[in-house]
Amino acid sequence: MLYKGNIRRIVCVMVAVAVIIMSPTAFSPTKAKAATLAEMQAESEKLQKKAKELDGKISNQEKNLTNQKAYKDTLDSKIDNTAAQIDLLINRVDKMNSQIKSLNGDIEKKEAEIKQKEEVIKDRFQALRQRLRAISKTGNTSKLQMLLDTDSYTDYLIKSKMMERTAKNDKKLMDEIEAKIQIIDAEKQKLAKDKADVNKQLADVKVLNKEANQRKAELDVLYGKSNLAIQKMQSDIKVYEQQRKMTDKELRELENSIKRIIDQNTSQGKYSGGTMYWPVPAVRNLSSFYGPRGGGMHRGIDIANGSVPVYGQNIVAAASGVVIYANYTNQWGGGYGYHIIIDHGVDSKGRKISTLYAHCSQVFTRVGNKVIGGQTVIAKAGRTGNVTGPHLHFEVRVNGSAVDPIANGYIKMN
Repeated sequence: MLYKGNIRRIVCVMVAVAVIIMSPTAFSPTKAKAATLAEMQAESEKLQKKAKELDGKISNQEKNLTNQKAYKDTLDSKIDNTAAQIDLLINRVDKMNSQIKSLNGDIEKKEAEIKQKEEVIKDRFQALRQRLRAISKTGNTSKLQMLLDTDSYTDYLIKSKMMERTAKNDKKLMDEIEAKIQIIDAEKQKLAKDKADVNKQLADVKVLNKEANQRKAELDVLYGKSNLAIQKMQSDIKVYEQQRKMTDKELRELENSIKRIIDQNTSQGKYSGGTMYWPVPAVRNLSSFYGPRGGGMHRGIDIANGSVPVYGQNIVAAASGVVIYANYTNQWGGGYGYHIIIDHGVDSKGRKISTLYAHCSQVFTRVGNKVIGGQTVIAKAGRTGNVTGPHLHFEVRVNGSAVDPIANGYIKMN
């Protein structure tokens, strides 16, 4: 009965471990940098409180729109506040996703170690079973039967000692196996708890993403109100014309600066041709095409909100190349805000091919960085510079001059 009791006990533990093994893969969360995440949460709450104050102010001003400039200034403050909330939410989500990804690797390693331990236990348990099965096949091994089957008392003493030694060794082996199983069981239970904790983090990420999308939609509404206020203020033709002349001058200076940057750059490599990658993979909607616009020339295409909000979406390099310009410090940036220029080399006709990405909210790349078309995330879409709403202004330039990227076959809408 000694052997049978221990075997039943070990088998029960083995079954328990097997049940845990069959459960879904567990994550093991470690504490994120609590101070950093706490600061983010505190900043978010601060922005939300300020947003409520601005909402009240906007509501009061909309009841009596006698001072359009004050109303426009308040809308601008709310726009800045909303964009700041979006940026903060995106950063929180990115940080949490990065931590979860790192933890997943740690857990896979830990589970591999546990699996290896289980294999060792399995082998030892099978060896024990074989030993016990062999003993059972020898028949009744009681001391009375052994005495009746033994010719001499001396022979009986020798056999009795061998049986006691065998029993002790088997019991020791069973105790060792059970102890190891209990350790593994505890480790598995901890992983299961950790998985529940990380699932909560994933749920939090989902909530943050939903909140970010709500803020992006709100940003659209605010820009609509702001643009309407601008139109009313521009009823003063003299003020409008003066602003227009200043804007035109700034655009000419920006255009000359872009051409100078491209002309002074020595293109490296060859542009292979073909269709470029769409620069904002998540958003396909266009709000403006290449060509004449508002008495001026629009030198690119604008990728803006459609079924998916564009603000904060990843911008990828349209083709492989080298970054020759990256403005990430001047939010106005001559009207283009944070913007990037990439050199893609010389095409089969000996012409320099380059692309420009404007109005970014963040810029990740720097001058001299090599980028891979469709893969390297160079920035996030935003609203810096002279804009009427969040969008990416995308240009293709040949020998420094902007061309229609769609009509010339550099990119396709679908």
